[in-house]
Formats: sequence, structure tokens, C-alpha cells
Amino acid sequence: MTAPMRPSLGDRLTSPLAILAIAAVLRLAFLIVLGNRTYWADTLEYEKTAMQFLLGQGPEGGTPRAPLYPLLMALAYKLGGVANYQAVRIIQLLLSLLLIHLTGVLAKRTAGPDVQRLTMVAMAVSPTLVFTTGMLYPTVLYSLLLMSVTLTAWRLVHRPSMVDGALLGAGITLGWLTDQVFVAPVFAVLLWLGWNVRRAGAPLARAIVLAFAVAAALAVPYLRWQQEAYGGKAVFMQKAQYVLHWSRIDSLMASTRQVQLPPNQVFRPLGASEFVEQESALLRTQPLAYMHDVAFEFLHFFAPMPDRVQTKNRFNRGPVLWLGAAYTAPLLLLALFGALCGRTAGRHRVLFALVVVATAAFYSLFFSQTRYRIPVEPQICLLAALGVTRLFPEKKKHTP
Repeated sequence: MTAPMRPSLGDRLTSPLAILAIAAVLRLAFLIVLGNRTYWADTLEYEKTAMQFLLGQGPEGGTPRAPLYPLLMALAYKLGGVANYQAVRIIQLLLSLLLIHLTGVLAKRTAGPDVQRLTMVAMAVSPTLVFTTGMLYPTVLYSLLLMSVTLTAWRLVHRPSMVDGALLGAGITLGWLTDQVFVAPVFAVLLWLGWNVRRAGAPLARAIVLAFAVAAALAVPYLRWQQEAYGGKAVFMQKAQYVLHWSRIDSLMASTRQVQLPPNQVFRPLGASEFVEQESALLRTQPLAYMHDVAFEFLHFFAPMPDRVQTKNRFNRGPVLWLGAAYTAPLLLLALFGALCGRTAGRHRVLFALVVVATAAFYSLFFSQTRYRIPVEPQICLLAALGVTRLFPEKKKHTP
């Protein structure tokens, strides 16, 4: 009887556990460099809401920030002390490792251990994913919830269950409570699930109905509060509306956008129907300019070089930006190749690509920058790994 072969040193160093250890070391080193300081202006808005939660208050009416990330900050402050930013970052580090693990699980189920290792390595060393672990923004939490929804949808198609249906509904609402942009990739996931009903049949259809029911039940209390805060109407994507308005009046943006507004026009957050009416009117009166802006923002979503950064510090200048671009450019090319002919069934590639494209399409209607692409970088890494294994298929060992 032949003794089982012991894993080689190379196998051990590229095991999922070893990759997670490397990811943890890189992120911990970055957190040490950051220190207990804030570097980005929007953090103050999240911290203000977190402090209100700590005091047992709800967020003030009119806050543009969804509540889940401030709640995470409040938890970190409860555990580590008020204004302990490193406590928040440690929680984010743990979430980022869970994100890498879940993406690896999906990659392995989709195309095997080779794709799992490549995906996890790409995420472990990604400059942008390392960077966002230290940002006091909801990016890591958003990314984790989006990957959880993606993985749950994949499981539902292959083995429909009511438990996963309920988990999908909960994930949808939690993602929406992190950032309302979540509706865009979720729409893509639900579209993909609906397309697969013809394969999986009634069990999948029932699970999708349950997901809608759970999502609605969890979202209703927040919607009621939001309506009360805004005098009986729910504002649609207030922060995104504000950034869009700013991009149309700011003189620095005039070179890239053709739809412009008077510089003294005051911003007013709109409900969903009012916002659609506003944008429809601009499309009717300035069709070419409007379509130019949408196309430009869609392509800009995939720009390798980070730009449009308002807060300047030593972590978003010169060599740091070039490092991100040098990593991202080949990653995007490999992901495009993987989406077109990666080593897995087409329906799997469609799911991952739809999540990315839907997010890009949503931001093309508003304003795009590198930070908005990071939540779908796990799906991009998975597609890139599928592309690599198609370009360099593993040679099968033949026994004599």
C-alpha cells in the first residue's frame, strides 16, 4: 500500500490558510503605518452618526449616510474606546479576511482549487483591497455583503433551499443599509436568478419569493424612519445625487462632463420619481451631452489610475497611485478575458460579470471613481483567475 504523499512546501505556501496569513500581515502592517488617525473627510460623517448611536440616539434627520457602517463604528468604540480608529480597522481587517475566504470558496466551487488559489492571492496582495482595510469607509463591509449575496445566489441555483432564500433576503437588506448603491448589483443578481428559474424550477422560485419577503420585512422600519425624517417622502440616493449635482457645477469637472448647471444652483435632494423626472428632462433637452456623460463615466469606472480624489494625503499621491494602476491594468484585462472565455460554465461567468457591469452602469448615471469599483474587485479577481487558468491550463500528469 502506497503511503499518501505529503504536501510540498509550495503547496503549503499557496494553501488558502497561508494566503490568508499573508493577507493579514500586509493589512496589519498598513494599519500600523496609519496609526490612530483619520485621513479622509467623509469619515467624520460616519463618526458623527456612530456617536449618536453610542448615546442611544437615532441618526439625525437628513443624514446622507446609511446606518450599518456607523453601527459597526459604534461597536468598535464600545469595545475599544471612543475615537479608537484602530479598533474599527481591526474589525475591518477581520472582515477583509472573511471576504477573501468567501471569494475563495466561490472560486473553488466554480472552477476548482487552482482558481481558488489564484483568486485569493490576487485579493491578498491587491493594493486597493489592502488600502481600503485602513479606510474608515463602509467599503470592506459593502464588499463582504455583496460577495455573500453573490455566493448565496450561486448556491441557490445549484441547490435551492429556503434557508439560503432567507439569507439572500437578509443580505440584500443589510447591503442596502450599508450603501443604497447596493440595489444595482442586487438587481443583476436577481436577474441572473430569474434567468436560472427555468433550470432549477419551482424550488428556486419559492426561495426567491422568500428572499423578497425577508428583504422587505427588514427594510420597512428603516424606510418608515427615512420618510419621517424627510417630511413624508423617501429621498433617493441623497449622497449620489449631491455628488452628481456637484460634478455638474464644479469648474474642474467641466472638461469631462457636457451636461452642466449654473454654479449658483442650490442642491435639493429629490425623491425617486422627482429624480427620474429631472434626469429625463435633461436627456430630452440635451440627448448627446447626456449620453456622452453616461458613456464617459462608464468607461471611467474601469480607469486603472485612481483620480478625482478630493482629500489629499501621503497615501494617495504619486508612487502609491502608480502602484495601484500597475496592478489594476493587467487585472482588468485578464478579467475581461475571463468573462469572455474563462475556465468555467458560461452561466457562472455571467453572474460575476453582471455584478461588475451593473455597478459600473449605475455609477455611469452619477459619478465614478476608483473607490466605487473596489466593492466588485473580488468578482473581478475571480474573473481574472478564470482567465489565467484558460491561458495557462494545468498540464495533466500521466502515469507510465
